[in-house]
Amino acid sequence: MAAGRVADRQAVAGFSLVELLVASVIAGIVLSASLGWVWSVAALARADDDRAQAATLVAAASRAVIADVRTAVGVEQPPAGRDPSLSLCLVRDQPAAAAEAVLIVWDPTRRVLWRNASGTYLADHVSHFSVCYVLGGARRVDGASMGVADWDAVRGVQVQVTTVVGSAAESRSLEIALGPA
Repeated sequence: MAAGRVADRQAVAGFSLVELLVASVIAGIVLSASLGWVWSVAALARADDDRAQAATLVAAASRAVIADVRTAVGVEQPPAGRDPSLSLCLVRDQPAAAAEAVLIVWDPTRRVLWRNASGTYLADHVSHFSVCYVLGGARRVDGASMGVADWDAVRGVQVQVTTVVGSAAESRSLEIALGPA
């Protein structure tokens, strides 16, 4: 009888070392197989987040540029040292305020689109910004090709903005007439 009780106690006492090792190996195989799936889901989530952030940035920059151009009464040649293909100098003349110049500049080294150069940034992660001027007769002229007399003939602008966040890129091309639409 005493020998039967010892055998019962050993069976109730717990798992053997071999059983624990087998269970650990099986758990390791299952976890390592699911690691690839978890890794790919995380990569997809990062890519979706990058796309959403790039789209948000380009939309915000576009809205700001559209609002500034629509409230402008004219376009001036950008200040010395500013490339007219990469910057936009607008003249605003509001009834309740003095006329002011609004300068929109892209800084390619920092990848930032500025309003009133180093004043307020409109968007970061900007990988491309270009301005083309729309003259009378719907003629389009690149900023570098603008002549002195062309600045008075500007009726609108065509702006292209591209943002890149991670591996996602969003681009918008806008053609905006000066003044209220």
